[in-house]
Amino acid sequence: MRTMLVAVDGTERGLQTVSTLGTLLKDRKDLHIVLLHCVQQVATLLPGDLCLDIEEHCRIPSSSQEKIGNAVVRESLLRLTATGFPKENLDLRLKLDSMDPAQDIIDQAVRERIQTIVVGRRGRSQVENLLLGSISSKVAQYSRGKNVWIVDAPVNESRKVLIAMEGVPESRELSYYVAELLAGCPGFKFTFLHLLPPVPPMFWDDGHILGNSEQKDRLGRIDKWKSEWTERVGTYMAEGRDLLVERGVSEADVENLILPTKEGVARDLLAEIDEHKFQVVVMGKKSFHERKPFLMGSHASKVLHSAKTTILCLVDS
Repeated sequence: MRTMLVAVDGTERGLQTVSTLGTLLKDRKDLHIVLLHCVQQVATLLPGDLCLDIEEHCRIPSSSQEKIGNAVVRESLLRLTATGFPKENLDLRLKLDSMDPAQDIIDQAVRERIQTIVVGRRGRSQVENLLLGSISSKVAQYSRGKNVWIVDAPVNESRKVLIAMEGVPESRELSYYVAELLAGCPGFKFTFLHLLPPVPPMFWDDGHILGNSEQKDRLGRIDKWKSEWTERVGTYMAEGRDLLVERGVSEADVENLILPTKEGVARDLLAEIDEHKFQVVVMGKKSFHERKPFLMGSHASKVLHSAKTTILCLVDS
């Protein structure tokens, strides 16, 4: 049975996240969900050097932490079961004295050998997320070997799933993941999307005006490059479609799109998400392994910080 770790915080947006998951996954009888709430100490919200002398006065007693935590997980459980998700497939967890909720969430997933972590957004602005680092951003960046869902509730209810493929063998991991976890959910329509990269420097103008024959040769080589790239990506897409069809998805509910890049991969991807109101967006998080600062950005981090009203599934590929 597949297991997901869902971090809950008791906020209204957090409860919306739980309800969204329940509605999305209630038909997956083979899915087990672990609800985790990390109870933070008041002292963690204050500068450490100012709290040293009053730490015991700031600290919430364990009994109070348990009361708070139990209330959060119980309400989350009620929201989840209200959607029809089976109660017998749920477990509750508390982490008391949490000093770093993001790390505690990751550690819990490691201890229980859970591969997929779900976190919701807490409503911070993009600037605050970039400068301070939200829990969802930290979990996405530092959970090596884990798949991470970031739910920006309320979520589009389009029943559309976008699989953003980069045209490399790692894209197969996206197809396997989607087929295993989402193909069994009725009513979904799936779109495999690849954005063609800009023409590489080898085909740029090399500093002089091309003659007719040179121009023809240059255009021919560019067309060949595009054709070979498209054929390779199409192979991965065809494999993904076959996986979905094998698991009961109608061929009419699977679409393949290969589009030219207009303003940049991340911007174009965000435009597609916004225009077509995708409920779920699946992409690889390989770029997070490079530990690039979020201010410098990568495709995955730009989408993470800017995608709205969707479930972003970052698959460790």
